[in-house]
Amino acid sequence: MAETSNAPIVNLVSPPPSGEAPIQFESLVESAFQALPESMPTDPKKILIGLDLDGTVLLPTGASARVRAAIGAAEDAGMNVVIATGRSLEATQPVLEQLGDPRAWALCSNGAIRVHFSDAYASGVLSAGISTFDPSTLVDQVGQGMPNALIGVEIPGMFLISGVFPPGELIEEFAVKPIEDLKVADAIKVVIREPAMNREEFETALTNAGVIGNWECSIGWTSWADVLPLGVTKASGLETLSADLGVPFEGTVAIGDGTNDVPMIEWANFGVVMGGADDNVKKSGDFVTGAVENDGAAAIICALLRHCGQTITDI
Repeated sequence: MAETSNAPIVNLVSPPPSGEAPIQFESLVESAFQALPESMPTDPKKILIGLDLDGTVLLPTGASARVRAAIGAAEDAGMNVVIATGRSLEATQPVLEQLGDPRAWALCSNGAIRVHFSDAYASGVLSAGISTFDPSTLVDQVGQGMPNALIGVEIPGMFLISGVFPPGELIEEFAVKPIEDLKVADAIKVVIREPAMNREEFETALTNAGVIGNWECSIGWTSWADVLPLGVTKASGLETLSADLGVPFEGTVAIGDGTNDVPMIEWANFGVVMGGADDNVKKSGDFVTGAVENDGAAAIICALLRHCGQTITDI
């Protein structure tokens, strides 16, 4: 029987504040404006912003008023704001309401799902593409190499899990199943969690188990990993969506803070890393903005609006 976690959306999903010292917002905007590529279009409709959620626009307490205002201004100007998140479809939709952006494109599950949210659809969402795979080999690798690890297999609408995750970590509907029942044909994403390990021990274990190197493996801010087939990333999803929306490569922007954001940050014409990110993630970007608590993502959006000749007010 399926169960539903009653934990709030903002709890252990979003990382805590980075501890970055306060930075004047106007200086962040100016620095970003000066760093924009000369090739960046000035037509807002030719700009696509791939925007991560947790640790980029969301703190554990939610999104700031400035971030919400910046996203709204970008949408009003005609920019293509695309939420690009590791969250499932079900965990993404409530956040869009919180951001004041219920009609938006989104890449969920690290690019495995492309959808458009709008109240114009009977279900509130229109699928533009979904990538699934058979996780049997991966489940066996983890079961043999990391026998104490928790495994979660995302399927449409819910997670099948090998054991109960720590409170607040799974915010979707889930069902505990024998490990053999996790070997389904339509997995969207696999989650691996080992609460007894620190992040460094966890990364070593994933490498020894053959997960890192053979799969797209993104480790979060705890001993949690999202795993997908090679080639399925936020970057691949943004590349497909930008082509569908008629956005040239020169107009592509990606903003994120995690290892799962690195592919899209490296792919975009202007790849931006949040100030609270790990140093290895920062190396992947063209520019480092302020941390989420300093509204670094909003500063990038304001710089793009200024580049396009838009008047920025109330942000």
